[in-house]
Amino acid sequence: MDRDIARISKALRIKPAVFEAQYLRIDEDGDWVFKTMPCPFPGSDNYCLIYEDRPKACREYPHTDSKNMHRLFEKTLINSTICPAAAMILERIRELY
Repeated sequence: MDRDIARISKALRIKPAVFEAQYLRIDEDGDWVFKTMPCPFPGSDNYCLIYEDRPKACREYPHTDSKNMHRLFEKTLINSTICPAAAMILERIRELY
């Protein structure tokens, strides 16, 4: 997440410490996560405002090329309830099958 923080902070033109204080918290696993859900960056049209600089987890979603995809399935379902992009991707996958 450190690279994500640096990249997003630069795109927002704020210091990493300011980005962390304003947008992030440390979860029970010790990982940086957004304070709000969905994340603070969907626009009014649900398109990501920081798409080019989005976090690695968003870049790799829905993790279908991951060796551990089966372990991520539960998180994917949870994420689809809070992230408009994740919900849309799951809906498109459902339509295919």
